[in-house]
Amino acid sequence: MNQTSTEEHPLLGVDGRARALRLFLIALVGTPWIFFIEPARQIVSLEATIAAIGLGVFLGIIATIGLADVDLRNINNVTATVITLVWICVATIAVWLIVPRQYLGTMLQFVLAFTWTMPVMQLLYHRYRVPAPG
Repeated sequence: MNQTSTEEHPLLGVDGRARALRLFLIALVGTPWIFFIEPARQIVSLEATIAAIGLGVFLGIIATIGLADVDLRNINNVTATVITLVWICVATIAVWLIVPRQYLGTMLQFVLAFTWTMPVMQLLYHRYRVPAPG
């Protein structure tokens, strides 16, 4: 009765569809966790919130287009993990130095905008891009 499937799971692929599905899953799971943090539910200043959301959307679009055709299968997992942790530390320190303490809630709103822009743009990019002539 138990037959092995020859189909690959849609979340495990390396194509644009699988990447978009993974990003949507991350956004769906991550959004409630971000809203558990109380500063994410407060609007400190309308201008700061609009700027944070606008910057999150803009950088999400840039990141999606910049990473759309990057193939990460050949990268060593340990190297990728170390590089990711270093960039997280650098970004955290930069946020602590640049963003005033009373505006840290807007950083979480930036994260939400960035997190939701990535899967939407990934879907649109791979759905509507013109195939390369060949």
